[in-house]
Amino acid sequence: MKYYVIYNQRLKIDTAISIFYQNDFIKLFKKIGTIFYVVLLLGCSNDASIESVGSPGEETKDESKITTVLKASRITGPAPLAVQFNAIETTHETDLIDTFRELGYHFNFDDPTSGTWKHSGKSKNVQIGGPIAAHVFESPGVYTVKVKAQDSEGNYHDDSVIITVTDSNSVYSGENTIVISKNNDTNGAPSGALLLTNQTNWPQWESGKRYLLMAGQDFSSFDDIDIYQNQDIQVGKIGSDADPIVNQINVDRGTAPQNWSKGVVISDLKSEKITIPNSSEDVYVIRGSNTGISIGSSVKHWVNKGNENLIWPENIFIYESRGISAWVLSRGLNILGVEMSDPVEHNIRTAYLVKAFIAHNLLYRAARTKHNIKMHAEGIFENENERLVKNSLSSATKWVVVANNTMGNGEPQPNGWAMTVCPENANKVQGVHDVIVENNYFASEYNIELILGGARLTERGNTSVGEYKLKLSNSVNHLPAYWDGPYYIDETQIIPETPN
Repeated sequence: MKYYVIYNQRLKIDTAISIFYQNDFIKLFKKIGTIFYVVLLLGCSNDASIESVGSPGEETKDESKITTVLKASRITGPAPLAVQFNAIETTHETDLIDTFRELGYHFNFDDPTSGTWKHSGKSKNVQIGGPIAAHVFESPGVYTVKVKAQDSEGNYHDDSVIITVTDSNSVYSGENTIVISKNNDTNGAPSGALLLTNQTNWPQWESGKRYLLMAGQDFSSFDDIDIYQNQDIQVGKIGSDADPIVNQINVDRGTAPQNWSKGVVISDLKSEKITIPNSSEDVYVIRGSNTGISIGSSVKHWVNKGNENLIWPENIFIYESRGISAWVLSRGLNILGVEMSDPVEHNIRTAYLVKAFIAHNLLYRAARTKHNIKMHAEGIFENENERLVKNSLSSATKWVVVANNTMGNGEPQPNGWAMTVCPENANKVQGVHDVIVENNYFASEYNIELILGGARLTERGNTSVGEYKLKLSNSVNHLPAYWDGPYYIDETQIIPETPN
């Protein structure tokens, strides 16, 4: 007996045991686990090509068949430390297995007191599904983060990485912490902190400093907060009263194309718009609220002016904030646990993504004709070099997991389409590939819940309060044929056990 792989119009269809043609159909006796299934594939003619890939081995759970590779965006830093994890480079001894979508991944963050996600009700300490996940470590400590990768036969392999989170009170000790108050109240200020009372303007923002605004105070009479080419800076609040009110917050807005900010934490502030327009890295927006977030909007400007030592904003986190919308071009984007509603257009629009994780969010009341999530690309160029040049701006979106989100709030929605993963319209040449949309819940009825148009797009485990509707091959008119599919619809999910 031999395994076969069947191809039709250049696309892999399935693997099988025992094959024969019958009335222009291909009949497969397929083995999944220890059970044989009979599968009838329509539309496969006798000219489909057949490739032998060898005989099946003995049914065992074998670690040696999978080599799991776990990578972290950061391995150390002060709390709160936000880290994206990915196992994209995991391999399987069977080359025909696509480890991005055909393996199940179980991440454990070694942070059992981190709680549950407000909108999905899932534990923050684990993520099960695709090969990308993220976590925010809010307490100092040493964490052993693990992942198990497992195939449909039960073969598995684990990998781990150590994350060291330092104490912010130690990192920003003494006058490295600055407490800002509009009056004389500095209650709760850390010992030795620099106290700025009766302030009417912001101080100079400096690298290696932590700025704490007094809770319950309104700083909207001050200028915008402009973080300019700063490293390792935190701006947050002190006290248990309401989040301080500020104007717009900008990270590297309008700066020269060099020495971009890195390691910026903005937490627990009620702000107007937040902009991260240039090549900033490791920027975290944690809790608080805002009227919108824009990421990566000026990178094209600098590249087209001939500046080539740039990257797209990288390792950007929006975590448990309350907002309206986000517009993003980024590598390593993470939008986790947010609530967004009533935007002028889309709740989340991504024009370019590589290695992104969008999960556990509540998104609703997008504008009429707009979407809760609109994901497209800049082009079809595969830019493996992180540094940008003019011809690399038209890049494809790839390696994205969208999981455990709730779209709609149980009420009728203005927008008829909930989520699109495809070119922004039929006239665009924009490639999206290797995206997994899994375990999302559509809490309101839409005309169409999910629209896909791209290559190697996976849909699985999604549910709706009403009829779940899916549209494929959308807006691919101007794409080469190999950018339209395959689509892996309602795939069986592999749920690995807890990693060892």
